[in-house]
Amino acid sequence: MTLDQYNEAVKAILGAQQKIAQSTAQLAMSGQANPTNPEFTRIMTSQWELVQQMAKLNTDLMLGIMTPKK
Repeated sequence: MTLDQYNEAVKAILGAQQKIAQSTAQLAMSGQANPTNPEFTRIMTSQWELVQQMAKLNTDLMLGIMTPKK
């Protein structure tokens, strides 16, 4: 992975998090943002997966697991 690839992956994750934030806000405004709502649980699971992806990307970056840019 190059630094450019890392940056693109981060942009994609942040875009997905933006969509999650919008969905969560809509559920909150309608009083449905709670753990008993399957949609809310699905959204929070997606958020957790994104957090894990971001942690892996950052760890790989810190450890220098990158391929040189060609």
